[in-house]
Amino acid sequence: MYTKGFISGAVIIGAAAAQQTAWGQCGGSGWTGPTTCVSGYTCTYSNDWYSQCLPGAAGTTTKTTTTTTRAATTTTAASNPTPTLYLCGDSTMAKSGANDGSTDGWGNQVAKYFTGITVNNQAIGGRSARSYTREGRFNTVIGLVKAGDFVVIEFGHNDGGSLTSTDNGRTDCPGTGSETCPVTYNGVAETVLTFSAYLEKAANALKAKGAIVILSSQTPNNPWEGVTTFPSTSNPVRFVPYTETSASRTGTTYVNHWLYSMDLYKRLGASATNAVYPKDHTHTSPTGADHMARSFIKGLQCSSNALKNKINASAASVVSGSCL
Repeated sequence: MYTKGFISGAVIIGAAAAQQTAWGQCGGSGWTGPTTCVSGYTCTYSNDWYSQCLPGAAGTTTKTTTTTTRAATTTTAASNPTPTLYLCGDSTMAKSGANDGSTDGWGNQVAKYFTGITVNNQAIGGRSARSYTREGRFNTVIGLVKAGDFVVIEFGHNDGGSLTSTDNGRTDCPGTGSETCPVTYNGVAETVLTFSAYLEKAANALKAKGAIVILSSQTPNNPWEGVTTFPSTSNPVRFVPYTETSASRTGTTYVNHWLYSMDLYKRLGASATNAVYPKDHTHTSPTGADHMARSFIKGLQCSSNALKNKINASAASVVSGSCL
């Protein structure tokens, strides 16, 4: 069962409850919701923009923030001469992929196509937008970013499923807005948000720190698996359009990584595509991860995001295709 509510601005969880649920936001600059947590949890400071209810004695935030007045600054890529690119995602992006010795994530291959930027790959296998949020991993990146840094967020592979039977801790609440689903996961009550809400909450918090955010749609599963005719791209998995909608709502760049990857796989053909899926239809070999990195670079080249100015000359010789 899920319920619909009203979201005002960047506030995802309403302030009607006297105490915030486990793992929920409980503080931060501009936060107007609950500032205390349910029994067994404490409102723990992560950074000036985000505090979260984490396991521990109930209470208020563990750090007092002093408000100061600062001169207004303009956030542009040029204001940070040595930016970092942070990557937030799952095993298809993570170093070593599924950690099986045969696969790799595209985030481990993409750095060679950039110059003048450091890549910090915070992707981790098995995560969804929900579990990445609950575990505080977005908080970690929010705490690390400086104005002018870039952040790519890409989820979807682990966000499906159902909350009606056994909750795996990764499935999101159905819907694309403010719907919420109360569940109990590992014996702990949790208010589950939609995929869209998790992405938008993270994007807005990162933008508040001056980061330049890119929302990227998930990579495809092997489209040539068990077929001889390449499938249509007109009906992608639902998290692809969800990501595009969230990018529009948050005013961030959208890269249709799924579509650019499908375009590359179509041009590669069945034999070459099947060869880069050594274990299953989701995780690629290092060669396949490089294909996915090049697909992302192509989508980035076709965007207006300032990160494309960091693409180096060597990418030109290996990144092909047209803007889609």
